[in-house]
Amino acid sequence: MATRLLFLLCFSALLSSCTLGFQREWKAALKSGPQPGIEGAWEGSWKSESNGHHGRLRSVIGPVKNEEGDHAFHYHATWAGFLSGAYRVDHRVKPGKGAENFQFEGQHRMPGWAGGLYTYQGTVKGDEFHATYECALDEGSFQMKRVKK
Repeated sequence: MATRLLFLLCFSALLSSCTLGFQREWKAALKSGPQPGIEGAWEGSWKSESNGHHGRLRSVIGPVKNEEGDHAFHYHATWAGFLSGAYRVDHRVKPGKGAENFQFEGQHRMPGWAGGLYTYQGTVKGDEFHATYECALDEGSFQMKRVKK
């Protein structure tokens, strides 16, 4: 039991350190304001369809990285009312039907105890962001809106 508690404390400290980088990017994205396409600041929520867990979700989407359309999506999520963490995922973004519509997909690997391989699929239509995620232990959805502050 003590080993598990120590592990959880160390893991929480690691996630907290990742949060500092996200906060810097978030402030810069807010200062820059809304960007064309999908880039910029987004906020909303996530919900697990498997267990009903949910929380706040924010993302900073960076500029296109290559000819294939990859963008870095830097997410910051909260859960259980007091835990939070940040993680970065590259998503391949493709134009959808109509102006300001995009489709994206991506994946990243987490430790097995955290679900292993996560896969993502989603759409951005104007200022609305909708996505689903799946892993070995969970599946759910993201809903966000573009921040226009």
